[in-house]
Amino acid sequence: MKQSKLVLLIILLLSFLLLGPNSFSQDMKKYAKKAYKDLLKAADKNHDGKLSKAETYAMWKDKNVAENNYKSWDTNKDGYITEEEYVNTVMKITKRSNKTK
Repeated sequence: MKQSKLVLLIILLLSFLLLGPNSFSQDMKKYAKKAYKDLLKAADKNHDGKLSKAETYAMWKDKNVAENNYKSWDTNKDGYITEEEYVNTVMKITKRSNKTK
């Protein structure tokens, strides 16, 4: 069940990334924060408010997907994914997506 919720969140996130113009960025930021909170609810086993490597890897059956996501989101390479890192990564992807349209 948790796996399907995470997949749904990722699909929704990708849908939003593909939709909008630059004016969409504030809404996207709010959505990214909400998505991160939902990820925490599903995966933050020790309730420290951030995702460890182990918690992140546990979200996906495919370890290559897990590794790619973890590396993308842990931008400061400290071993944890914070809300700020997650949101910033989503916003960078959004900007790249809008430039290619």
